[in-house]
Amino acid sequence: MASLLDAKDSDTLLEPSAGDGHLIDAVKRIVPNIPVTAYELHPKHADNLRKKFPNGSGVDIFERDTILCPDLDLRENFGYKFAKIIANPPYGGWQDHERRACLKKRFSGFYVRETYTLFLLRCLRLLEDQGKLVFIIPDTFLYLHLHSPLRRLIVEEYTFESIDVFKSSLFPGVSFGYAKLCIIAISARNASPEHSFRIRFLDALSEFECAAQTEENSKLVFQKDILKAHSYTIPVSPNQEALHESSLQGTTMGDIAECVTGFYSGRDKEFLRRASDQVKRSNGYEIVDQELVEPHPSSVTNVLEGIESKRSFIPVLKGGGYNFIKPNLWFVDWSRESVAHYRTDKKARFQNPSFYFREGVGFPMVTSTRPTAALIQDALFDQSIVGIFPKTEVSVEFLLAYCNSKPFWVSLKAINPSANNSARYVLRTPVFLPDAEVQAKITQRTKELIYVLQNGDSASEVLMKEILHSITVYVKKMADEKALEPTALRAAAQL
Repeated sequence: MASLLDAKDSDTLLEPSAGDGHLIDAVKRIVPNIPVTAYELHPKHADNLRKKFPNGSGVDIFERDTILCPDLDLRENFGYKFAKIIANPPYGGWQDHERRACLKKRFSGFYVRETYTLFLLRCLRLLEDQGKLVFIIPDTFLYLHLHSPLRRLIVEEYTFESIDVFKSSLFPGVSFGYAKLCIIAISARNASPEHSFRIRFLDALSEFECAAQTEENSKLVFQKDILKAHSYTIPVSPNQEALHESSLQGTTMGDIAECVTGFYSGRDKEFLRRASDQVKRSNGYEIVDQELVEPHPSSVTNVLEGIESKRSFIPVLKGGGYNFIKPNLWFVDWSRESVAHYRTDKKARFQNPSFYFREGVGFPMVTSTRPTAALIQDALFDQSIVGIFPKTEVSVEFLLAYCNSKPFWVSLKAINPSANNSARYVLRTPVFLPDAEVQAKITQRTKELIYVLQNGDSASEVLMKEILHSITVYVKKMADEKALEPTALRAAAQL
């Protein structure tokens, strides 16, 4: 990070979240006489920094809030900015509601619930013309929709110099399950029309030393192309650019299906019951009395108003882990009193009720290494699920099979590499539809699989593999026929 700054003795350096001063040390080893301004909010860290960098060391320590500090406002407003800025800002810091309201006014139009992006935005404004900034942040910044306004600002008014992407586990004792990390270098100048930069994918700390000299495991990105991408996404998947091109020409999930988020009781420990004590991650929940379960809620008159009889607990699809059919592991109180509570309680989410109890596909919001789509049938689905409901002639069974396939999975991960699959990303995912005959065949075989799974037949595994393989085969055939190279179609088929 220090070497990427290209710092000189005549530069001024800001470290907005100095911590233990490691980044300052690194820069000082390269440029010993560079004057440094260091901000640190935590009193203990600030005190340690004063001891580490005493008077005369060329490092001025300020125990203040970088994001809202009036001193930095004066620097920004009167042009006393910094030539270089380097930071490892805090990630995921909680902003209370009063502070959040203040931040919304100050940073209007930008997402203010994530601290590291606020640090990045603040520091971009503190960077003098032709200056340079180097940050280490989660790679979700490169593609999450929430951060699209900030990405657009950078693309339009600044220049990306380089991005290095790597697993957080390269650092001992550090591992984010939901994201990788990236080191991002940005210059305060408008990019030329043909400016390009390289995204490098690193697997070991030793690779950082030679990363600037090699093109292996990297991709070249033209900055102007980011403006053409949905939400100004920066590609961190080998298939992402191809996906962008193919999705412009083809069908997306949003074209053929509604994708919505489900129900939340507001107090699950009170209203939810588990099927048994064998249900994973269910400690603290009561076991449902099967005598109180209504197995077919869609047959109940005015079910959206609740159930009057004692059989007022209904199945609810929650989480992933199963392909095609998930057993009923969770049940929710759907009595009239409880439903009235869900409709009015501030913590509850009685959202998208027109899709409750409809037949559809449930895709988990958080997934691991494979797709696990399950049939929604005569059940509720909760907010951990993206409900996918066909709005064209495409059948639920075909969508169920497709959402469990490798082509769908690689396409979704190219758009959003993180473990969080919101409805927004599922809607954008390309769907490569075969002709009517192939669709009908996959639909029929999936109906057979559903029957087999619901009746505990041991032949289900073979049939499931056959269905999923048939999807990969036709997707590969489509890629061959269109002769697109490289394409998301081909990448998906060969995963």
